[in-house]
Amino acid sequence: MPVLLLLRSLLIRLLSSRLAGSLLQFLRRSLSTGAAHLGTALRHVWERVRSQESKEAVLGCVLCILNMHKKVEN
Repeated sequence: MPVLLLLRSLLIRLLSSRLAGSLLQFLRRSLSTGAAHLGTALRHVWERVRSQESKEAVLGCVLCILNMHKKVEN
């Protein structure tokens, strides 16, 4: 009986590690795709903005968001 429990436990660990690996790959792909879309959107905004003050404001907002993200990770 303990052998069956051990095998069951090993099977569960194996399946969960594979599932976690697949989930991690999916998240990496999703984040890189999201970052690419965000970069494209920012580039379009940057091209449309004419004044230097507005460009500095957009850049300040982006830096603020990135700084907030960094604080959440810690």
